[in-house]
Amino acid sequence: MIELIARGMDMFDCVLPTRMARNGTAFTRRGAFGLKGSAYKADFRPIEEGCECFACRNFTRAYLRHLLNVNEILGLRMVSVHNSHLFLKLMADARAAIASGTFADFYREFIANYTPSQKILSAREIKAER
Repeated sequence: MIELIARGMDMFDCVLPTRMARNGTAFTRRGAFGLKGSAYKADFRPIEEGCECFACRNFTRAYLRHLLNVNEILGLRMVSVHNSHLFLKLMADARAAIASGTFADFYREFIANYTPSQKILSAREIKAER
């Protein structure tokens, strides 16, 4: 999610989780990744381990990859379900951390575990060179 802010996108835009899902991008607490790649052809894990969304409880990365690559609408719908669930859960966790006075710890932990995509890292390098 942090990388989206860097790209100038509003992460609270209601279309973001579905727009990115249509392109095969899944968000996790560790970073975003494209599910269409061959690396997921035999990956029988859920999109995100420990996620309780319908997509993660019922579909593997390999099957979702297949659905996305043959343009079966179920694939993008399930990635949309996962992405939306993640955003809602992340915001609920942030609100809980604010309420308990532990948001700084929540933020530090999130940033420590989140890996920006190569595209974002490259954009940061270009910006730093200016």
